[in-house]
Amino acid sequence: MPLLNAVTTPYAEAFLQVTNDLDQTEEVVSQIKEIINLITQTPELEKALSSPILEREAKKDIIVQIFSDRINPSLLNFLKLLADRQRIGIAAQILERFLELYRQKK
Repeated sequence: MPLLNAVTTPYAEAFLQVTNDLDQTEEVVSQIKEIINLITQTPELEKALSSPILEREAKKDIIVQIFSDRINPSLLNFLKLLADRQRIGIAAQILERFLELYRQKK
């Protein structure tokens, strides 16, 4: 898992800093838990987000359709950034790392 942490940690740390700066961390934490559950309990969604065939824009469209009216705009933008950077396939792991860092700093 160290290699995965090398990828997930910078994203998680940066987003944790953003949420802290915007005083949105508590709100985002509960939404992240819901997103992780949704991704892990919906194999079709996980498969679509991980697909090397689907274009970035298609993945961003999926994210917007599912989450736009359900999550904080900062979190939505973060998910779209992950799609742009071709990291949305490991979004659950990045969000899990965010929660780990959040618990450590609490």
